[in-house]
Amino acid sequence: MSSTKAPVVFRQLADSLTSVSENSFFYHLVKALSDILRVDHVLLARFDSQRGIATPLAFWTHGALSELDVYAVKDTPCEQVVMLSRWRTPSGVIDRFPNDTRLEVLSAEGYWGMALQAPDGTCQGVLAIMHSSPLELPDYAEEILRVIAILGGTELARQLAQDNVQVRLRRKKRALRLMNRRHDLLMHTGSEQQLLQSACSVAVSVGGYAGAWVTALTPEMGSDEALSIEAMADVDGEAASWLSPAQLFISRYCKGLAERALQHNRSIVIERPNDETLPSGVNQALSALGAEQVVALPLQYADKQYGVMTLYHRQPGMLNVDEMQLLEELVDEVSLGIYSRRQKQAETRIQHAVTRIATAVSASNGEAFLHQLTVHMTEALSAEVGFIALLDEQDTDFACTLTLYVEGQLQENFAYYLPGVPCHRVMVEQECIVHKDAAIMLPGETNGALSWVNGYVGRRLDNSHGQPMGLIGVMFKEPLADVDIVRNVLQIFAARAASELERQADENRIRQLAFNDSGTQLPNRAAFMRHLKHVLTDASAPGMALLILDLNHFKEINDTAGHDLGDIVLQEVASRLAASLTYNEYLARLGGDEFVVVCPARDEADALANARRLCECIEPPFNVYQQSFELTVSVGISLYPRHATTPLDLLKDADIAMYQAKRQKLPVCVFEPWMECEVAEQLQIAKRLSNAIAEKQLRLHFQPQVDLRDGRLIGAEALCRWNDEELGVVSPGRFIPIAEERGMMVALGNWVIEEACRQLSQWHQQGLRLPGQLAINIAADQFEDGDLVTSLLGYCQQFQVEASMLSLEITESGIMVNPEKAIAMTKTLKGKGLGLAIDDFGTGYSSLAYLKRFAADKIKIDISFVRDMLTSDNDRVIVETIIAMATTLGLETIAEGIEHASQAEALLAMGCTQAQGYYFDRPLPADQFAERWLMGAQRL
Repeated sequence: MSSTKAPVVFRQLADSLTSVSENSFFYHLVKALSDILRVDHVLLARFDSQRGIATPLAFWTHGALSELDVYAVKDTPCEQVVMLSRWRTPSGVIDRFPNDTRLEVLSAEGYWGMALQAPDGTCQGVLAIMHSSPLELPDYAEEILRVIAILGGTELARQLAQDNVQVRLRRKKRALRLMNRRHDLLMHTGSEQQLLQSACSVAVSVGGYAGAWVTALTPEMGSDEALSIEAMADVDGEAASWLSPAQLFISRYCKGLAERALQHNRSIVIERPNDETLPSGVNQALSALGAEQVVALPLQYADKQYGVMTLYHRQPGMLNVDEMQLLEELVDEVSLGIYSRRQKQAETRIQHAVTRIATAVSASNGEAFLHQLTVHMTEALSAEVGFIALLDEQDTDFACTLTLYVEGQLQENFAYYLPGVPCHRVMVEQECIVHKDAAIMLPGETNGALSWVNGYVGRRLDNSHGQPMGLIGVMFKEPLADVDIVRNVLQIFAARAASELERQADENRIRQLAFNDSGTQLPNRAAFMRHLKHVLTDASAPGMALLILDLNHFKEINDTAGHDLGDIVLQEVASRLAASLTYNEYLARLGGDEFVVVCPARDEADALANARRLCECIEPPFNVYQQSFELTVSVGISLYPRHATTPLDLLKDADIAMYQAKRQKLPVCVFEPWMECEVAEQLQIAKRLSNAIAEKQLRLHFQPQVDLRDGRLIGAEALCRWNDEELGVVSPGRFIPIAEERGMMVALGNWVIEEACRQLSQWHQQGLRLPGQLAINIAADQFEDGDLVTSLLGYCQQFQVEASMLSLEITESGIMVNPEKAIAMTKTLKGKGLGLAIDDFGTGYSSLAYLKRFAADKIKIDISFVRDMLTSDNDRVIVETIIAMATTLGLETIAEGIEHASQAEALLAMGCTQAQGYYFDRPLPADQFAERWLMGAQRL
C-alpha cells in the first residue's frame, strides 16, 4: 500500500483531476483514489433510498475500469455506510456479509466506505475501497477518502439537480402539447367511442403515461355489468381486436378502482399500489403492470356520471398539483364531449324514425325480413327490446317469438304463456301500453332476463280476415316518453309484419316437406342452393361468407361404433351448429359429414370470427349411449363478392379452401385464387410422383450426424430428394404431404429403405465405412404396414447390409396412432438389431407411460425448439426437460437444425452430445457426402 507523504498525495490528486470533463469525472476519481492508496477496487455508486438500491457510477478494479450491475444494499457493507455515514473493517468483510456475493467474486478482505452526502445531509451515494488483503493505509487515507467523497457528492448533487431541471422542462413541454390536443378531442373525433379511444391514446402518446383506459358507467345494468371497459391504450398497443398483456390485466381486475372513484365522486390517487381498501385483485393487477402511481378521475357533466378515466405511471413522483389540474381539465373536455354527442343523438331520434320505417317496409320478404323489420323498429324507436311473436295454432293461450332482439342482440326464440302478461291484453284489446315497471308483468319464461324493463308497447297482428295471428312490441329501460310517436310508428310496422306473416304461413309448410334433411332436420343441399341463389340475387345483400364444415375422421366413428350411432352423433353436431348460429345465418347439411353455413361478413375477419365460433361449439365431447366421441372440424371459407358471385363458384371455392385446411391441418382456411391452381398442381405432382416412385427416379441425400464433444461423424440421416424432368426440383415439403394424402407413403418408404441399403453396400464395396448408423424416416402409414419388418430385413439381406447399420426414425405422433401395436413393433425391430429413434420429439402428445415401454435408443429434439432456445425461455426449458427425461430413461438425445456454434455449445452444456444441421453440413448427394465425410474416415 501507499507510503507517499500527504502533501504529495494531495498534489497528485489535484493533478489527476485537472482538465477532467463532467462525463468522466467519476471515473477519474476512482482511478485517482486507487492509484494513491494502491487498493485493488474502488466503487462510487448512487443510492436510491426509495428502492433501496445502489447504481454504480464508476468502478475501478485491478488497474482498469469495469462494469458492475445495480444491486440491493440490504445485507451489504453499503447498508452500513448509508446508516452510519462511514464504515470500515480492515479484514474479514466476506465473513461479516456472507450474502454479498460481489465481495466473494472480488476476493475482498478489507473494506472502507464513506457516504456521498447531499447538501441537505442525506445520503445520495457511497464511495468504497476494497482490497484483497487486510487494509493497511497511511494516516492521511481517511482525509483523502473524505475529500474525494466531498468531491463526488458535490458533482453527484450537481448532476441530479441538472437532471431535475431537464425533467421539469420536459413536463412543461408535454403539458403544452397535451393542452393543444385536448381541444382536438372535442372538435375532430366522431363517435363517443372514438372520443374515448382518442383520449386514452393522447394520454399515452403525448402525456407519457404507461397506460390509460375508460370505464363506462351504465347505471341501469346490474352491479356486475354496470362498469365496462370501453377504450384503452398502453405502450404495447391499443387495437380493439387484440389485447396486450397490460390490457388483459386491466379488463380482468381494475373495475374496483373505477367503482371507488365513482363512489367518492372525486379523483383517486394511489402511490406504489398497496391499498388495503382496494380488492386484492386490483393491487395485484397494478403491481403486475409495474404501476408506481395510479389516478382514477370520474367523467361527469351536469351532475351526470358517465364513467371513469384511469391512468398509471411506471415512475414515481409524476402526479403533482400541476399534473392533476391538467388531467382534470382533460376529463372535463371528455365529459363535455360525451354530453354533447348524446344530446345530438336524442335530437335526431325522431328524424331517423321515419327513415327507418321506410327502409324496413321496402325490404325483401322472408325470415330475413322479420329480423330486419325488428331491428329497424327497435332502432327507430330507440327501444332496448323488439319482438314479433306468433300465436300457437293448437293453443291460443301460448305464443312463440319469431324474432327477439335485446339491446341489439338476436336472442333465442321461446314459447310463453299469455294470460296475466301485457301480451295477453294486446290479444284482447288490440293494443297495450305500460308506462313503467313493466318487468313485473312479463312472462315467467323470460327467467328474469328482462327484469330491467320499464316501458312496454304492444300491438296485435291480424290477417286479412281480421283474425289474430300474433303480436309485435317494443320495450324500454326507461319509463315511456313520447307515447304517441311510439304508437304511430309501431302501427306502421305492425301492418307490414302482419302481411308478411300471412304470406309465410303456407310457404313454411311447403319448405319443411321439400327442403329438409331427414337425418338432421336441417335444410338439405337443394334448400341450401336455393337459399344461396336467393341471397346472391338480392341486390341489397351485403358482403357474405360461405363456410363448408367437414368433420375430421368421422368415418372412424361409423367404422368402430356403427352407422346408427354415427347418425345420432351427426344429429348432435347439427343441433350444436344450429344453436351457435346468430342473426341472419343459414345452416344446411350438404351430405355425409359435411355442413355449410352462409352468414353475413363485411370482410375476412368477420368470416373467421364466425368460423371460430362454429368450431368451438364442436369441441366438447359428444356423449352418446355411454360412449364419448371427440370431433374436430375443418372449415373452408369463400367470400362474396370477393372470391365469386355465383352459388356453384362460391361452393367450389369454399370446398377447395376446406381441402387446404385439411391438408395443412388447420381448423380454418380462407380461399385464395392460388389454391385453385395448387389443386391442379397437386394432381400433377401426385401423378408425376407416383411415376417417379415406380421408375425409381428419386434420389437420397445424406446429412451428417456428429458428436458435439469432438466433432466426429457418428452417423447420417437419409433424406429423399426429387428432381423431375417436367416439374424441376420439388421440395420434400411439397411432395411428402401429397404422398401422405394419397396413400403413397408405404411405396415411397420402401424405396427409401431399398436405396439406403444399396448405398451402404456400395460404400462398403468402395472400402468406405459409415460410423454409427444410417437413419431412415418411417412414416406413420409405413409403421402401420404389417410388411415393414419383412421388407426391411429383405433389403438388408439383398444388399448384404447388417440390420444394425440402420436406425429407424419414427415420429412421436405416428407412434401414438396405435401405441400398443407400436410397442410390439419397436421390440421386434430392436430384436433384429435395428436402432430406433423418436423423431420430432415434443411436438406430439405421447404419454410418458408409453415412452418408457418403447424400445427406443434415442430421442431427436425437434428443430422448432432448437431454433429459438437461445432467445426463448420456454423453448430452452423444453429442450432441457427433454434431455433430462431422456437421460433418466437411459436414452441418447440428438438435436436437429443446428445452425450456429452457440446452439451447439448450449446443447452440449445441457447434456446433449449428438447433433445435425447446416452448421455442420447440409444434406449432400452420396458421392459428395462420401468425399467430404467418409474419405478421411477410417477405411475398412
